[in-house]
Amino acid sequence: MFTVNSGLIGRLGIPSQALANRTALVTGGARGIGEAVAATMAALGAQIVIVDILPLGQSVVDAIVKEGGAAHFIQCDLSDVDDLMSMLPRAVSAFGQIDILINDALHSSMSPIVDLSLEEWEKTFATNARAPFLTIKHLLPAMLERQSGVIVNVIAYEGTPLAAAYGATKMALRSMAVGTAREIGNDAGVSVFSFLPGIVDTPLIRDVILPQAIATMGITEAEVLPIIAHNPGYDGLMPVDHCATALAYTIVHAPEYHGQVADPFEPLDRIGVIQMPRIDPGTATEDGVDVSGPLSGLYIKQYLSDVTSLNKQLENRIDLRTREVEQARRRSEQLLLSILPSPIAERLEHGEVMIADHFDDVTVLFADIVGFTPLSSGLPPQRVVELLDAVFSEFDQIAARYELEKIKTIGDCYMAVGGVPEPQENHADRVANAALEMVPALVQLGRRMDLPLSLRIGMNSGGVVAGVIGRQKFIYDLWGDTVNTASRMESHGLGNRIQCTQSVRERLGNRYIFESRGDVEIKGKGMMPTFFLNGVS
Repeated sequence: MFTVNSGLIGRLGIPSQALANRTALVTGGARGIGEAVAATMAALGAQIVIVDILPLGQSVVDAIVKEGGAAHFIQCDLSDVDDLMSMLPRAVSAFGQIDILINDALHSSMSPIVDLSLEEWEKTFATNARAPFLTIKHLLPAMLERQSGVIVNVIAYEGTPLAAAYGATKMALRSMAVGTAREIGNDAGVSVFSFLPGIVDTPLIRDVILPQAIATMGITEAEVLPIIAHNPGYDGLMPVDHCATALAYTIVHAPEYHGQVADPFEPLDRIGVIQMPRIDPGTATEDGVDVSGPLSGLYIKQYLSDVTSLNKQLENRIDLRTREVEQARRRSEQLLLSILPSPIAERLEHGEVMIADHFDDVTVLFADIVGFTPLSSGLPPQRVVELLDAVFSEFDQIAARYELEKIKTIGDCYMAVGGVPEPQENHADRVANAALEMVPALVQLGRRMDLPLSLRIGMNSGGVVAGVIGRQKFIYDLWGDTVNTASRMESHGLGNRIQCTQSVRERLGNRYIFESRGDVEIKGKGMMPTFFLNGVS
């Protein structure tokens, strides 16, 4: 049975319980890489579900449990769709959910393509490609819903002689992983990647592949190994514990490999377990690297590994920078929206320099706390700010409820408008309803804060000019006689009353209850008929 390489786990810096409270489904986990990575993940705290056609999988589970781990075995022929689909719900229910999926099951036979039967091809495809597709299709939605999960497709070298069907289906898994990763994006919380293990010292290699290759090619094991064992940094086959521990490392660091092709060589080379061959500048021709020598495979592997690593670094940097730019854009947009109405902010973002609009018919409201200056003089500064924040926050909620545009606050005065920046047919009704809520809201707030608060409100309807002024600090403001008169309605009003002009009275009609105040001397306007708005009819 496989022995976990605890020393290598430590050298790779993997925390002892890195996979605690996570459940891993390992297909093809009865022996070889699948058995080794299952045991390694169990040692890191994961619960393991082994799926294999061989009953030997139960022995793997027994060994994990003996070491204090948790594991469950399901015997299944993954090439049989019905068997596969009945296995999946049992795998999920074993420990409640699947957090990690490792598609490691394989079917392979060494044969020239011309001698490969259709039946053998279909068996290879069903096990190596269709089964991972169905498994991912079934388990991915729950991972996306939880925003957590790892999916690893174990692939193989492309173009190995006598293994065309095996190589083709395994390379299909690489494309499947890349496509799935791009479909779900980088922010889904789920990492999907391929793992290229190299040629590992497993029972499949020793008991199946080598004998078939020897028989087919008519050469000795010593002659076959250099042909099939392309392992940079190794003289021959890779030890299975090296491969399994490196695979566990990539799972622990899965977000770094999302959408990529991981391999065991890079992390093992980094900590000095192996030494990857480096291209000697003397071996390079003026047109590039000489790939015709005996080390050509290793050179290509190193070159591709370096390119992949660089691409991954660049992609990560681009992704990080894109996120930073997007976050900065959102912060800027939110800041702009906190100052300007949304339609106005959009116009500025689209390049308008001067924004100035005329609105023929709007309703303007001014609300002022009566006696605020003497009241605030007797309060600590913090208490004054708390009071104004509470008042204006309440008014903001009321204004938002009636889709009014808050223009600004000036000291203890609150200014809002209906019909700007988007025209509203019932702007006067909206402002009237908001005013009728503001007065009792302030009174109730005064009771809660134990302060004698009362409110004067003034309203007027008519045409205004609206626009943005400022270059460093923007402000959206209104101008015109309608604004000035609304302000006079407030300043010449009475506590806890809503004073309106004749124009407001005419727009609201009999839908509201008014009380005539008669003619009132208004600064800058002379005598004007005004009305108190008392309620809704």
